[in-house]
Amino acid sequence: MGLLPNSKFYMKVSLAAACAACLTFGSTVLAEEEKEASANSSAAGISVALDTYYQASVTGGMSKEAEVELKKMISAKACVLSEYTNLGVADVEGYLNVREEPGTDADICGKMVNGSGCEILEALDGWYRIRSGPVEGYVSADFILTGVDAQEKALEEADLRAVVLTDGLRLRETPDTEADILASVGNEERYTVLENDGNGWVKVQVDSMEGYVSSEYVEVKYALTEAVEFSPVDASPVRTSIVNYALQFLGNPYVWGGTSLTKGVDCSGFTMKVMAQYGIYLTHYSGAQAREGRTVSMSEIRPGDLLFYASGGVIDHVAIYIGNGQIVHASSPSTGIIISSAYNRTLVKAVNVIGD
Repeated sequence: MGLLPNSKFYMKVSLAAACAACLTFGSTVLAEEEKEASANSSAAGISVALDTYYQASVTGGMSKEAEVELKKMISAKACVLSEYTNLGVADVEGYLNVREEPGTDADICGKMVNGSGCEILEALDGWYRIRSGPVEGYVSADFILTGVDAQEKALEEADLRAVVLTDGLRLRETPDTEADILASVGNEERYTVLENDGNGWVKVQVDSMEGYVSSEYVEVKYALTEAVEFSPVDASPVRTSIVNYALQFLGNPYVWGGTSLTKGVDCSGFTMKVMAQYGIYLTHYSGAQAREGRTVSMSEIRPGDLLFYASGGVIDHVAIYIGNGQIVHASSPSTGIIISSAYNRTLVKAVNVIGD
C-alpha cells in the first residue's frame, strides 16, 4: 500500500495507559514526554508497533477525514496493549493447544486460534505458562509472538467487540425493547460490533445473524480473541474421531455458501463436509439437516451430534457437539471456525446423524 508523503507517526504511551496515547503526525522532533516514553523499552516497543501498524494502514489517496478516523481507531486499539503486562499472541495455522503441564504428552486444557492474546506468566525451556481468558496452562514458545512482534499482531487482530455482562441477554431484530427476540446470548461472550451509534443499542453479529443488544449490558471495546477451555472427548471411537477431525479446522475462514474446510465454509457446509469424511451425506442447508438423522433430547446429546439454533422460530445455524457443553462450528465471517459454548444462544434441536 502507498504511504502518505512525509508522514511520521509518534505515540506518547506508557505501559499503564496505552489507550491514553496521543498521536503526532508530520513532525521530525520528539517532544520531551515522547523521549521519556521512548526511554522505557516496553513503551518504546509499543510506539514502534503503533508506527508500523499506521504505516501499513494508510494509503496515498486517503482523505484528511479518513486519516483522522484512522488515528482515532489506532488510539482505541492501543487500549488492547495496555491490558497485558507481558503480552503473547498465538501465531499458528489453525489452533494452538494449551496443556496442563509443559510437554506435548500433557493433557490439553484449552485451545487458542491464531491471533489469540495471552498474559505470559513464566518462561520455561521452550514453553510459556500463560493465562488467556478462563484458561491457564502451558503453550509451546514456538507459536507465541512476544515483544514488538506480539504488539504489531495484536493491533492487526484486535476487533471491536461487545463483551456480554449478563446471562440471557436478548438479541433483538431492531433496536427496540418491543422488537422480536432473535436469541438469548451468554455472559462473557464476545461478539463483533457492527454499529454503535450511542443510542442505547449495539448492533452485533452472532454467528451468521445480525441483531441488537442493549448497551447497558455489554462493554464495547477493542479486544483480542482468547483461549477457550477444552477437555478431550469421552465418546465412542467413531464419535471421538469425528470431533477430532472437525477440530483440525479451527481458525479456518467462514464463507457464506462455501464448502472448503480450508478455504472457507458456512455452518452447514462445515457439518456437511466433516460428516462426508465418515460416509454421512447431508444437505447443504441447516434447516434440511435438522430433518436428517434421528432427533435426540437435549439430555441425550453426545459428541458428534448436530445441534441446531434458531432466530425468530426459524433454524438458521448448525454446529457439531464436542462434549463438555461445547460446540465446534463455522460461526461468522469475523470469527471463522471456532469452539463456543453450546448454550450461548437459543438451542432448538439435536440430531444424531451417525446412526449409532
